[in-house]
Amino acid sequence: MRDYLYVDTPRVRTLLAQLSSGLPEEKRSDHTRRWTDHLTGTEGPGHEEMTSDQEVRSLAELHVAMLEDDSEYTEMLLDVSDVSKKSKNWNRGRLHKALHPGSLIRVKGPTSVIHPASFAASVAAFDAFSEDSEFAKDVSKIVHAMYGQHQHLTLRVFPCGENEWEYQYSGVISDPGNYLAGEREVLFSRLGADPQEWTTLAMISRIPERDSTSPAVRFERAISSLQAAMGDGEEVNRLVLERMIQETSRAMEGMGLSEAPTWPAISVIPLAVYRTVRPSRITPELELDD
Repeated sequence: MRDYLYVDTPRVRTLLAQLSSGLPEEKRSDHTRRWTDHLTGTEGPGHEEMTSDQEVRSLAELHVAMLEDDSEYTEMLLDVSDVSKKSKNWNRGRLHKALHPGSLIRVKGPTSVIHPASFAASVAAFDAFSEDSEFAKDVSKIVHAMYGQHQHLTLRVFPCGENEWEYQYSGVISDPGNYLAGEREVLFSRLGADPQEWTTLAMISRIPERDSTSPAVRFERAISSLQAAMGDGEEVNRLVLERMIQETSRAMEGMGLSEAPTWPAISVIPLAVYRTVRPSRITPELELDD
């Protein structure tokens, strides 16, 4: 039994359709498990809209399990949970060489999901009890600079632990399938600020290269190239402008002003985030009289 935090419904369905030569309505495995695209016992008068939403989400979660099953069978899915716990695999670039953009991975570890908009709203509420009314404005500016319009969620998986945060799989949860409709604002109250153990199914988006050039040097290069082109009295051509944009973008990445990861972090597209539900038990200690 799984507790799903997020599912990228459109992308999961697209990948599953490619693996199965069409989106399957039913599938049998060697373990006699049966996947079906219909739910039973969900009909009921007066609950059509709610039932419809639940069914859509349930089907999305079902497709995640089917995608994992099929991609493991075809060896298209790699579980990197254990190898990602070794910091030397990050430092020496071993993970970066083993993984390829577009490939599917599964990683379990301490996971943090941040909704910047909720944080900004909480800071604004804090102003009601503070004499410094500029605090929320300053924080809002910082959040806007770091996360843009901050409507999306950011995902961070720390396989080596939260204290070694530079070794991480990072991604943006844009929720194209509207799986999180109405739940974004309550995620913080549900999950809290500390990372929790979740499993993430993801697609490798980008593997950055090791770069020792500082952001300040990149900014200087960008400005110098632009000034040199303009100093010649000629029009700035597209090539010069695009190089300036590239250098500035890399500098912003190094400063943390964009979501793009810097070495050794690896960028991913989250497909699903879930955890296995463990049953609670009455232990002998709970029945003691002391």
